Amino acid sequence: MALPCSFVSAKPFHRFMAQADPRYRIPSPAFFSRKAVPQLCQAVGLGLALELQQASVSQVHLSAHVWAQGPAGEYLALAAHWLAPRSESGQRQPCSQRRQAVLCVQALQEEQALGGVQRVLAQQLQLWLAQNSLSPGFLVSGGSPGVERAAKDGGHTHIPCFAHCLSQLVLGFLRLHRSVEGTLGAARAICAHFARSPEARRGLAELQRQHGLAPRRLKQEATASWDSTYYMLERLLALQPAVQEYVGKRRMGEAGLGLSAAQWMLMRSLVELLQPFEMAVREASAANASLSQVLPQVRYLHIFLQQIRLRFESQAGEGAGSAVRLAESLALQLSTEPRISEMFHRPEYVLATLLDPRFKGRMDAILPLGSDLDHWKQLLVRKVKELLASPPGCPSSPWNIQPGKAFGVDTAPQPREAEMGPGEPHRDRGPSSAVPPLIQKEKTLTEHLESVGLLASEGRGASLPTENHSACVMVERYLRDNQTIGAREDPLGYWEKRHWLWPALAKVAMLYLSCPPSGAFSERIFTAPDSPFSERRPPQGESGERLVFLRANLGNFPDYPPPPLICSENDSAGSSSGEEGTPPA
Repeated sequence: MALPCSFVSAKPFHRFMAQADPRYRIPSPAFFSRKAVPQLCQAVGLGLALELQQASVSQVHLSAHVWAQGPAGEYLALAAHWLAPRSESGQRQPCSQRRQAVLCVQALQEEQALGGVQRVLAQQLQLWLAQNSLSPGFLVSGGSPGVERAAKDGGHTHIPCFAHCLSQLVLGFLRLHRSVEGTLGAARAICAHFARSPEARRGLAELQRQHGLAPRRLKQEATASWDSTYYMLERLLALQPAVQEYVGKRRMGEAGLGLSAAQWMLMRSLVELLQPFEMAVREASAANASLSQVLPQVRYLHIFLQQIRLRFESQAGEGAGSAVRLAESLALQLSTEPRISEMFHRPEYVLATLLDPRFKGRMDAILPLGSDLDHWKQLLVRKVKELLASPPGCPSSPWNIQPGKAFGVDTAPQPREAEMGPGEPHRDRGPSSAVPPLIQKEKTLTEHLESVGLLASEGRGASLPTENHSACVMVERYLRDNQTIGAREDPLGYWEKRHWLWPALAKVAMLYLSCPPSGAFSERIFTAPDSPFSERRPPQGESGERLVFLRANLGNFPDYPPPPLICSENDSAGSSSGEEGTPPA
């Protein structure tokens, strides 16, 4: 729980322990801060190092996030992402599972914030990776300039957090329209009214029963993030009949707590527009997310915005024109967002997509018009040849390599630029006039890709034509392989079954597919509702940083060697009554 060590000297805790176990002698806070916590950290760290030594791929990806929301200064969280082998009963080949762990949480001095990130990064990579004969893979982060600068200066390949890029895009879109701001303000006021008044909640619950609505409460914006706004609007729309009747009966509109018919329509249009964006952010933040899902999902967002614009145009009503303008505005922002457009020309994203059997047969539809697909095939061949040429046990390291050149990837020459920008929707791709199907919540966003030709269905196969393409046998056979997997399946399973067929290509695939598309894991250290950093007084000092390290890793790595925690007479609470001043952890 990362509570301060002084918690054990509090009188309520002593009364509780006297009832729970009268024979237990509570050690002093100093025992926990100086002995127990450091020893436990050392034991968990040893277990984590042993896990890293067994990694299936010698490169370990990283994610980092800098938290700077309080007066205590900045904190850096650095996490590792890798594949670990596991043996399952009835299987001859070992299966790989995605693993992730927090390597450190450290305070950064304000005057050395930028340089401090690079220093901590170098120290932690030496401690966890270099000593275990591992090398760093890609570094994923979003919204942390210090991390991006440290990645560039240190020669690491930086991957922008996909969830952060989409979130910034949507936030800019919401702030761009005055009508949206007014509608959101009215929605917030209504939700706040019901949150403050138990009587209002009871009245609304009764109206929900009368209208046959599920017994759910309205949601308030928990944070400043746009997805919290989305959930508020979604719930408000689900309870619209009951809310409208309640507001009308009590004449709340006279007090500025009402929503007009046009505002209700605008809210519905916003939810329809933002639903696939919410799905993309949520799925990119999942533990099993892969870098290969980024480009197909961005392309789907372009096609979806085309389809929803056509739907809005076909609707009659007062708010139809406003909805069309919103769809056009969001499509324009998505097409002109430089970071997202750049992803379609970066080797890390394109090769990950090509190595995912769900998407390899749809690369022409995913990449921009005019893209040189043969360039990317030859680049993949080059990757496999380099791996075959490297001595066993000596993985190529991206240390001191210029950004974009990690793992032997040469970013020049880039694929030929299309006449249309990389972020713009394709012409003559996907339906242009048919009414699109509604987003189905029981499906993932990846499953929706099949309806627009971006996902290879299991029935139709996934082979990619290789005419006029000279490649090594491994790559050619993979591209001709007609077998694929389901939309919800992990592409790593495909490569595990074919590791014995194409071992070098499988290692390259596992490297790219094991990289997370977002830095959500490291960011949650600070933003989770139960995080100690959510309080105004975050953990302080080395003891606090160690407690956060333990809190993040104990659940994922329970098989650590237990340390010999022995409490002597000098460690008793009675001999350390002055330890109340121990810095909280």
